[in-house]
Amino acid sequence: MSNGSLTVQGFGELQADFERLAKSVGNKIVRDAVIAGARVARDEAQSKVPVRTGKLKKNIVAVRLKQSDTPGGATAGIRVRKPTGKSVKSRSPAGKKGQVTQADYDAPFYWKFLELGTSKMQAHPFIRPAWDGSLPQIEKAVADKLAEGIDNAITG
Repeated sequence: MSNGSLTVQGFGELQADFERLAKSVGNKIVRDAVIAGARVARDEAQSKVPVRTGKLKKNIVAVRLKQSDTPGGATAGIRVRKPTGKSVKSRSPAGKKGQVTQADYDAPFYWKFLELGTSKMQAHPFIRPAWDGSLPQIEKAVADKLAEGIDNAITG
């Protein structure tokens, strides 16, 4: 069973190519490669999510995460955008005096209930199965993007 991480090995033959790359170019290539893998997982999660309004599906995004402890490393994943919780003012119904403030959520908060379930609702996971079911495609996307980036940096 996967623990939610992806390890890419076998870079021995690519070591000479990486040494020829400038550090910043190499870091950009790695960042682009991991985000390509995250996009595969995002697309799979979007295809598995239960759709009623489409709001949840639209708010599943691939993100690059900051990783300060590993120089030259890159981490990416998928997440559901957080609700902003901005307040908006709207008039009361039927033009009555006064205003009502309501929370305007740009992203759905209920994704956790679908993914994990509640005491009264069975879980309908879509993020974890998307990751587990698409690991070979994620690995291929990362490897292809790495190879493309290295070729472009060396030839261009």
